[in-house]
Amino acid sequence: MVEKKGIGVFPGIVIAPAAVFRHTILESVEHSLTDDSKKELESFEEARKGVLSELSGIKPSSDAERDMLSVYESMLEDPDYLALIRENITERRYTASWAVEAATEKYTSALAALGDSYFEDRIADIRDAESRLLSSIAGIATDIEISEPSVIIADYLTPSELIQMDRSNVLGLLLDSGGPTSHVAILAHSDEIPAILGLGDISKTANDGETVAMDGREGRAILDPDEKTLRSFRARKGAAAKVEKELKKEAALPAVTTDGHRIHLMCNIEGTEGISGAIAAGAEGIGLFRTEFLVLSSHGTEDKKTESSYIEAANEMGKYGPVTFRTYDLGGDKIVQGMDKREENPILGWRAVRFCMERKDIFRSQLISILKASAVSESVRIMFPMISGSEELLEVLDFFEEVKDECRKKGIAFDENMKVGTMIETPSAAITADILADYVDFMSVGTNDLIQYTIAVDRGNEKIAHLYRPLHPAVIRLLKYVVDSAKKKGVTVSICGEMAGNAEYAPLLVGLGFDELSMTAHSILEVRKRIRTLSAESCVDFADNVLSLPDATSIEKALGEYNGKTGYKK
Repeated sequence: MVEKKGIGVFPGIVIAPAAVFRHTILESVEHSLTDDSKKELESFEEARKGVLSELSGIKPSSDAERDMLSVYESMLEDPDYLALIRENITERRYTASWAVEAATEKYTSALAALGDSYFEDRIADIRDAESRLLSSIAGIATDIEISEPSVIIADYLTPSELIQMDRSNVLGLLLDSGGPTSHVAILAHSDEIPAILGLGDISKTANDGETVAMDGREGRAILDPDEKTLRSFRARKGAAAKVEKELKKEAALPAVTTDGHRIHLMCNIEGTEGISGAIAAGAEGIGLFRTEFLVLSSHGTEDKKTESSYIEAANEMGKYGPVTFRTYDLGGDKIVQGMDKREENPILGWRAVRFCMERKDIFRSQLISILKASAVSESVRIMFPMISGSEELLEVLDFFEEVKDECRKKGIAFDENMKVGTMIETPSAAITADILADYVDFMSVGTNDLIQYTIAVDRGNEKIAHLYRPLHPAVIRLLKYVVDSAKKKGVTVSICGEMAGNAEYAPLLVGLGFDELSMTAHSILEVRKRIRTLSAESCVDFADNVLSLPDATSIEKALGEYNGKTGYKK
């Protein structure tokens, strides 16, 4: 029996046989020169076309998957990347495989040198494209076939490999590498596959077909467990199933505290595929519809399919509550044609509304599509991301009014009273929330970005990950200020970041005054149950006490003690 600890990225207890895969065939490419550059160039071109054809044949099941496939296709059509490979072959006389490896190394080294963890996923995408090219040049099949329900154990797994699998047979994922923000983690979360990443060398330790027990919440995996361990996992699996069943029974119940305070729970989705899960979990609307996944999957253009997705969401979800479309948060690690891929710090660069206000052709098209959807349901809301202050917000709102005027002149129907909101995800927006509240109907706090910007910690950087503390006093004080500013101006305020979906934080968020929380469908069930055990008055007293504490450690301890006293267990 061997136990491994890693990073749990989606919860679930699984006991199943292992299906082990190791990417060892193409670990090294023979670095040799060629006497026949023409033949090597033809070999490369044929391989590239073969990979593109292979990718076009994959049928993605979600907008997130379409986005990722689009990234690979873009890489294999990138003129700079292709020019470097061809130059390596024709001028340096490299073999096709060496040419691909050298060009990829140059690209990934440049990205790695930026020291930004957001580029780790981009590097992984490039490596995936490289692996497929090298396999195609060597005539090696890249498909991973799963013949029976199994836990996949691998040194790493590319998103395209996971997309191509028969995921009805994928019961869990255990990978040597990867982290919670990787594309594979995003797909696992989307498909609700229990997954643990960053396990080190589990692929070298595991044997194909042996029994594996895993707990995705704890990040714990056991190879060849003994009978005592198996009994323990089976008991916990049965208990978890009962809890899940009971939680689903409460999906129709409102999230009301013991003293009658109502909290509205909404869902975050990337595409219309998430609507059924949101409804099943009892979501009271869509608090965050990430529209950039739609445009990424359509290669950077607003098309009829994208527009129909807005209308479908308005039709299907509008009867349950607001449907909030966040305008394109493009940039950083989400690149479309025409964006600069080599900014020194893209996460603080040309992204979101900054990109949209310079590419008004793209922005205008999206705004018109959202306006059309608002004619279908009065529940449609629009929200602008990465706003830094009132001047930027007013520029965006002025442009939005221009687009409305265009629609009126063209006879395009829309809801004249559609609610408009802004994201609060920069410290400057949080600090000026009282000013921003004068211009919007609602505000939504994106805690993922707000936390890392406030305490200057890249949460994806392993060297400083321990400093990423959601309960840092500066973060808590900003959240309180945003809530108070919104309520003074009669503006609705919600949270749509990861804090909202963590039941442990519910007492604090309720106490700070948030009346709306938006999260994944899977998280709604547990958060609802937690809220229904809380007294709002007690939560307010607790939050007031937290605001006086000097550091994250003190706040974490206080929250743990409060959760314990009020009967909450992880």
